[in-house]
Amino acid sequence: MQRIVILALDDVYDSSLALSVDTLEAANRLSGLSGGPRRFEPVVLSPGRKEITTRNGARHAVRSRLARGRAAALVVPGLGLATEAEIDRLLGSQDAQRVLRWLRRHGPSFPVVAASCSATFLLAESGLLDGEVATTTWWLAPVFRARYPEVDLDEHRMVTESGRYWCAGAALAQMDLMLHLVARLAGPELASRVAGALAIEERPSQSRYMMASALAGLGDEVTRAERWIRSNLDRAFGVPELARALGMSTRTLDRRLRRAVGVGPSRFVQRLRAEKAAHLIATTGLPLDEVARRVGYADTASLRRVIRRERQANPSALRAAGLRGGV
Repeated sequence: MQRIVILALDDVYDSSLALSVDTLEAANRLSGLSGGPRRFEPVVLSPGRKEITTRNGARHAVRSRLARGRAAALVVPGLGLATEAEIDRLLGSQDAQRVLRWLRRHGPSFPVVAASCSATFLLAESGLLDGEVATTTWWLAPVFRARYPEVDLDEHRMVTESGRYWCAGAALAQMDLMLHLVARLAGPELASRVAGALAIEERPSQSRYMMASALAGLGDEVTRAERWIRSNLDRAFGVPELARALGMSTRTLDRRLRRAVGVGPSRFVQRLRAEKAAHLIATTGLPLDEVARRVGYADTASLRRVIRRERQANPSALRAAGLRGGV
């Protein structure tokens, strides 16, 4: 049986903590139903604490120190933080400072270290993610990128795996992270059975949930760029025209966009075109060539390419999801 250490702080997101334990226990039950052994031993730990209080006020008894014996993974559930100010308060708290010291000391000894949502800031703050690929909850991506430039952030992915360090996106991506862990440690067949039992859909990307306006909200120049692009989505234009409209050089525009959202002007425009196109496809009956025209593409082939890259989907899947109410 493989021990999974679940590192919890006060104000941990209730659902994220519950998903961590429940996914492992579901795997144990399903393994037992087919005559197999219990596969996992979940252990909730909070250094120096005997009890934690979740974000919704529930109290949980926890272990205060790491038990002897090897663990297969360390998991840090999401914290449900929504703003830069909340991140600053967390990282400045005594509880977080104690956890950060613990992470720096013990984190590198675990075969897998995983975190989701705003808990990824703890891994990054500890230095464990330096030089690694990571994701985080999409609306905090600009904060993460500015604070940890040494981390290779890809906020479009639901789960990243970079050596022993794994990250997941928004809070309920904790389920994706735990299924990934079950698949790696107990096999994909058991993980698939767990996903089926819990009625979990496959969600390889956060892109379908992202709003460029939220990603762009940290800088006035980026906000103005987004506003101008949206008002001109129905026609083709180049980066020089966009820069002139904003009263800056193309080099300055490129630098400021990359700092805020991690991509240059051309890619940022394509993301906004793809976002608008996906909305039209999912919520209207417009033919694809008309959707292409409304978002500035001369043909449907170009539209299909950008949707596949930016939304990790094809138009028919987006339309079907829209009919089901899933977009």
